[in-house]
Amino acid sequence: ASPIPVATTAPLVEPVAGEASYIGSGKCKKCHLAEYKSWSKNKHASAMETLMPDQATEAKTKFNLDPKKDYTKDEKCVVCHSVGLGKPGGYAIHDEKDEKAVKENKDLAGVGCEMCHGPGSEYSKVHEEIMKSKRKYKDEEMYAAGLNKIDENVCKNCHNEKGATFDKNKPFDFAKLKDENTHDHSP
Repeated sequence: ASPIPVATTAPLVEPVAGEASYIGSGKCKKCHLAEYKSWSKNKHASAMETLMPDQATEAKTKFNLDPKKDYTKDEKCVVCHSVGLGKPGGYAIHDEKDEKAVKENKDLAGVGCEMCHGPGSEYSKVHEEIMKSKRKYKDEEMYAAGLNKIDENVCKNCHNEKGATFDKNKPFDFAKLKDENTHDHSP
């Protein structure tokens, strides 16, 4: 097997006005506190940490990965363990000594809200207007503003045979797992 290429430090990709960009889970928290709190206690929230040396050693060993290696700079891993890698407003692989980059990436490390729901810059504006006006809305309005419909394909962007920890004997079961390791769901 050929070695996995390691990314160099990448700059944050600046958002373009009017185009959907990533805003980070912290912005979702202000309106979705219960969901945020339950998400923050699950595996998705700490997904970036599993890439660090001496973390998730059992899983790494099972899949012939070096448990001592730091995979937090490896694009092939980080793309599914962060939000929006290399996309406008998304996570950027950075030097941990770069305090500005660490701060910018804080709400984008791990599998956060927008990894499933899509980049939030545009639909969050609609959501804020709805909350302020207290008007009723239809899901289609949010989908038109860029919110993802959650289905098996959203999950399979990462939970697929290309992943280093994919187990062909235990394929992803959306029906069984859709409510596990996500967040509480309120009406």
